[in-house]
Amino acid sequence: MSPKATFFAAALLAAGCYDAPYGTPDAGGQPPARTETIADLRTLYAGETFRIDEEITVEGIVTSCDRAQNFYRTFCIEEDGAGIEIMAGIDQLHNDYPVGCRVSLSLKGLALGESRGVLQVGRMPEAGSGYATDYIGSKPALDKAVTRHGETLQTPEPARYGIRDLTPSQCGTLVCIGPVSYLPEDLSGSSWAGYKRFTDEEGAEIYTYVRTYARFADDEVPVGPVMLTGILQYDEAGEGRYMLKLRDESDCRKI
Repeated sequence: MSPKATFFAAALLAAGCYDAPYGTPDAGGQPPARTETIADLRTLYAGETFRIDEEITVEGIVTSCDRAQNFYRTFCIEEDGAGIEIMAGIDQLHNDYPVGCRVSLSLKGLALGESRGVLQVGRMPEAGSGYATDYIGSKPALDKAVTRHGETLQTPEPARYGIRDLTPSQCGTLVCIGPVSYLPEDLSGSSWAGYKRFTDEEGAEIYTYVRTYARFADDEVPVGPVMLTGILQYDEAGEGRYMLKLRDESDCRKI
């Protein structure tokens, strides 16, 4: 076991969008009991990806949706202000794990890493890959790791923050920022694709990120004050910046 994993295990011992129901949960089984919180994982993560060899289970509400294809083969869950991204590696995740469903995540045998400030769980990456974690990659493996708690959906309420109130510990959670206004950095166009800069009344900046292949990537960015909702990320490039990964076009609301 690596030094990081040994530390993790010792600390734990000391601490004692929905299309179709093809992924309905097993009514005859019970989700595994939670042993730790997502916040515990963030506290104990030591900066390098490592494999978890202990029986560790966390719970959370699904907050992201891949229907609009800005989230690609991943989904996020959060609980009590802490979030984690599950590197599923399969498509149409919103059928099995719609926004608002509660799931248990069993981490034994998986890897814990971090990308853009967001905790990730997946497989150990190949040497030299440059990625924090690799995709779990198959439905049987994902079913072994993730258990859905019945059919009840609880719509997640994004936490409301000002840009200057953001902290790295909030990365991976669903947040709402605004009012802010789009401030183009160049004259290359105003579609959602790529990174877009928004500023509040005091000039503080936050960026949005939309994949080129997202359903709404070619839509025009609204002019005027808006409220933005999305999964918070942090990019350390340059002087560092916070970003919101939008789930779909409705995550930008004109006011």
